[in-house]
Amino acid sequence: MAQKKTGKLAFEEYYKALFATDSEYSDFISALRINRPPNLRFDPKNEEKLRELWEAAGLPFKTVSWYPYMLEWPTQVAIGTQLPGFAEHLFYPMSASSLLPVLALDPQKNEYVLDACAAPGGKALLIAEILGESHTLIANDLSRARRDRMKHVFSDYDAKVGVWGMKAELICKKAPEAFDKILLDAPCSSEAHIYNTPAELEKWSINRVIGLKKRQVGLLSGLWHALKPGGTLVYSTCAVTPEEDEWVVGKFLKKRKGEATLVPFTTPQQVPGNPGIPGEYAVEYDTSLVRRVLPHTSGLDPMFVAVFKKAL
Repeated sequence: MAQKKTGKLAFEEYYKALFATDSEYSDFISALRINRPPNLRFDPKNEEKLRELWEAAGLPFKTVSWYPYMLEWPTQVAIGTQLPGFAEHLFYPMSASSLLPVLALDPQKNEYVLDACAAPGGKALLIAEILGESHTLIANDLSRARRDRMKHVFSDYDAKVGVWGMKAELICKKAPEAFDKILLDAPCSSEAHIYNTPAELEKWSINRVIGLKKRQVGLLSGLWHALKPGGTLVYSTCAVTPEEDEWVVGKFLKKRKGEATLVPFTTPQQVPGNPGIPGEYAVEYDTSLVRRVLPHTSGLDPMFVAVFKKAL
């Protein structure tokens, strides 16, 4: 039996086949290599104080064009520098594309919400701020170390969040049909991390993708039983491979035919987003209903988002 290819050449061969032209693939790889600074998301209640600190330091208070509560990293400051307001926990550093799954989830006050694979906690922190005093968010992560770091984040930002440490696919046993909304930001290939981490790139193979997509379907299937009838489940990854995006969506829809439907999600107007990839990876559903953000066309980190609605 032929041995599976591994390493950088295998990675590049697989991903090159996903793009229509060599030029687009080259643009994609170049975009993966970019060391993007984080954006800085802040609670609206902190805006006045944060603005004062930045203006006193001579820094431009420039927000991203499509989300008014997230700052651009100031170009005159080196990445990694401690910026005014950081020590006071007036903002949280995160990728702008990480906002998209939460925008798709659209949490509302008094809804019971689960962030199923929540660490490091940035998305959960935003959800908690939106939910406000209702305190109806559960942030789950299986890793004790990641949970401990996440608890520190919630404490630093005074966010009232319940923290669980379960296998996400088994939450339904503790809380059957309990949640109005569930976010599954699933473990994924995270090509930007792999390509820029030599040790990870050296051991990459298609087997990694195959293992991840099976896990992702399992997570979706288990979490579905924790979702109330009529509820919403958002599936997101920071992967580019359609095996972990469109294929997973199609596989899950087939398993839950008549019970799960896709709800259209489009990225904000200023964010260049693409519909899903049709064809072999997405049989029997309309890929315009899902959204993928690619680094070379958006200037953002990769993101894929699909929104499922559970039948009543």
